[in-house]
Amino acid sequence: MKLVALFAVVAAAVAAPQDQPQVNIISQTFEQDEQGNYKYAYELDNGQKADQEGRVQPGPEPETGSIDVQGSYAFLADDGNTYSVSYRANEGGYQPEADFLPVAPSQIPEYAQLRQEHPELFWAETQQ
Repeated sequence: MKLVALFAVVAAAVAAPQDQPQVNIISQTFEQDEQGNYKYAYELDNGQKADQEGRVQPGPEPETGSIDVQGSYAFLADDGNTYSVSYRANEGGYQPEADFLPVAPSQIPEYAQLRQEHPELFWAETQQ
């Protein structure tokens, strides 16, 4: 009997964590067409929201191709600020954009000069 009671207490603790507030869905949508293109969005009452749209890019052969995705998400951080990210993902990779993300430095002039004076160092770029 003690084992059953202990199991019930452990199960209740796992099922309903006390340190996590309940999060409710304010809205959610999902649409998909016959080609596999889709669109979804949701918003939660804790400030989190997201939307995404995916477009199928057919390949040269059946069952090949890629998908071009764009969307955004926002969340309320521990510092009390809401952060938003817009992104695109495709054959070029994941490309996020946001004010708080770091920006890559611009190319240094010496690199352009090196490229002109020693093109043999950049052979890999011509192998694509």
